[in-house]
Amino acid sequence: MTVFESPIPSFFAPIKQLVNAEASSIFFLIAEAQCAELVAAARTAGGSVSFAEPYTGLKSAPLLSDYTWNHTTLWAMKVDPAYTYLQCGFNPDTVREQITLLKKKYGADFLLHIEWMKNGAGVVIPGSIPVVRFTTPDRLNEMIDYCREIGVFVANPHVNHVEGGGRYREDNVQLQTKYRYDPRGLMNPGKMATFVRREENEAQTA
Repeated sequence: MTVFESPIPSFFAPIKQLVNAEASSIFFLIAEAQCAELVAAARTAGGSVSFAEPYTGLKSAPLLSDYTWNHTTLWAMKVDPAYTYLQCGFNPDTVREQITLLKKKYGADFLLHIEWMKNGAGVVIPGSIPVVRFTTPDRLNEMIDYCREIGVFVANPHVNHVEGGGRYREDNVQLQTKYRYDPRGLMNPGKMATFVRREENEAQTA
């Protein structure tokens, strides 16, 4: 399930006839047998269903799933190159409060695009790739710092090294994995600042 805050749906030009450009939208991928129940639940909640169709296999035209995940960011950037994104993880227990705080502080500069998924324990997790408006590096870093301050995990895609992105583990398991499978640093060279090619490292310690 993917949630797009308005005006994100208006960015999806090829399917503009399927979405209400003035409202937030939710895309569901469910079993066909559940469709009638979902439609009824949506209408009971005050929503409307603009499109529902069974999956009939791959087509030459894009699927609705082609507008989710980071494809959403690309559609936004077609409308305004000033848009960029962050990779966020909300707390499933306090997500409403976190969203309220972010919208109060940043408004339309922080557009919510949330992918809801189950983790291995069966807990529904709100992972987010918000569409954010870039103005200055300081402003972007302020957004990242504020997210972390209110308990929102952020992996920053606007850095050159793995260590600065927010996903680097303190137990160095990623570095050790790099040494195990790519000791000469042939893959993605320069992306891990703490990595030293094994032959160079061995020469330094010899």
